[in-house]
Amino acid sequence: MADAESRPKMRRGLRVLLFASLALNLAVVGVGAGFVLRHPVPDRAPPPRGRDFVFPYTSAFSEEQRRELGRNLRQSFKHDRAQGGERPSFVDGYNAALDLLRAEPFDSAAFGATLEAQSARGEARQKAGQRLLVDYVATLDPEERRAYADRLEAEIAKIAEHAKRFRPKD
Repeated sequence: MADAESRPKMRRGLRVLLFASLALNLAVVGVGAGFVLRHPVPDRAPPPRGRDFVFPYTSAFSEEQRRELGRNLRQSFKHDRAQGGERPSFVDGYNAALDLLRAEPFDSAAFGATLEAQSARGEARQKAGQRLLVDYVATLDPEERRAYADRLEAEIAKIAEHAKRFRPKD
């Protein structure tokens, strides 16, 4: 009992300073971990997939053009749904995959078929988007199309510069 009373207490200011130091260290570690998790540095850039191919084309449009193209795309999807009746939600495919993954015995053929069906739906939507992109560009007058080509060239240059960072060094 005497030892506890005779030991001097840590000053309040020092306790606050130690706590602040710990909090700052944790914040620095969190920022560092967040950066690494958000911006991984692979040996090389992954190959473009699906939407990645269209990204430069849509990025090169002005904000208003992107909005107009998006409206056209949504109208096209609404029209397709109206023509074909009720289509399953894209989430339905994931739910079907979950059911198959939990089933015993596991049916790998059914799981593969579910993935193929999801892929086919995605490809169909991508093709519809590509058709709309072509149709939209066809409506641009020659000046607008040249300006679009210039912006597209700048987008491609940015992508090429970014890709250089991920090329393996010889």
